[in-house]
Amino acid sequence: MKNYYEKEWTIPSAYTDRRCALSVYHAALLLQDAMTEMFHQYQCDAIQMSQSHHAIWAVARSKIKFDREIFWLDQVKMKVYPVKVTPVSVHLNVLLETPEGEPVLRCRQELCAMDVRDHSLRRVDTTPFPMEMELLPPVITEPCLRMRMKLGEESLVYQHKIRTMDTDMNHHMNNTAYVRLLADAIPSAFWDTHRVCEFDIQYVNEGMEGAVLKVYCREEDGAYAMQIKEGDRVLVKSVFRAEA
Repeated sequence: MKNYYEKEWTIPSAYTDRRCALSVYHAALLLQDAMTEMFHQYQCDAIQMSQSHHAIWAVARSKIKFDREIFWLDQVKMKVYPVKVTPVSVHLNVLLETPEGEPVLRCRQELCAMDVRDHSLRRVDTTPFPMEMELLPPVITEPCLRMRMKLGEESLVYQHKIRTMDTDMNHHMNNTAYVRLLADAIPSAFWDTHRVCEFDIQYVNEGMEGAVLKVYCREEDGAYAMQIKEGDRVLVKSVFRAEA
């Protein structure tokens, strides 16, 4: 069985920011494409699996490392593959590289299967995911960051009400929409002169349409600690580092 999914990409303008660069938000969109297309290869993407097995995939954690900037019309090769499977999780690696084989972006994602009827955790072996697949070595070995933070009202940047286009087929806020909220918490003047070199995010709870979210940010020793909350309930935690 083929143990990876790959394709060649030309970075489109819709996946770039005001500098015509692949931002961390647009990288999250691209990585979601990679993940869903890989699962589709094994007939266990969320659309098929929700109908056949009443299950979907939920991203628990992601780590993205940018090896260099990526711009509009850049040619990249994308490869995504599982590197670890536990009874309740699938760990993926995604590699973007130039046609010459130079890495430009590396990512690890931890996903779990959820029951669409009650959103309970499902064992991976209750899904169509091919458990017998031979696993490839990881391209990113650092674990996802375990984040312990408590940001108060002094770190509040803005509020956002979840609306239709924030949500996905699971009827909760899409994981990429949270990344957009985090990026929007930083002024454009910062993004005009800085790029993300490492980004960690942990998805803690679901957000539903109509909920009012608060986005928090605090700079600590060159790193940016961020949270998204609904009231006192934490939905997302994130830390990123950027360089000029």
